[in-house]
Amino acid sequence: SRFRAALQERLVRLHEGIQRMKAKGLRVDSIAPQAAIYLTLCINVSGMLSKNGSRLNNQNDVTAYLLHRARLALVPFHAFGDDAASPWYRLSVGTCRLEEIDDMLSLLEEALQELQQ
Repeated sequence: SRFRAALQERLVRLHEGIQRMKAKGLRVDSIAPQAAIYLTLCINVSGMLSKNGSRLNNQNDVTAYLLHRARLALVPFHAFGDDAASPWYRLSVGTCRLEEIDDMLSLLEEALQELQQ
């Protein structure tokens, strides 16, 4: 039960961080945690330009950008049979430490704020 509570705390912290980014106008969203080890989130930035001028033409580009710029490894929903253009992802908290979440969210927010239309 302690392990489950720790997972839930990490999921809630991540969800709340994503919702704060959404409230700031960033193109993200998340679904409230539902007793799993994954947070379901949407990062809808396909078509935008990165700081170095590279266009994120598709979700593969978005996924690679987030991995390199925000150091965030996400599993796109198309890995589970969804459309390749889907902006939805799964983020596992199974190996994430609570004290790392604020830095993780900060890097993601910075990476998203750098994008331009």
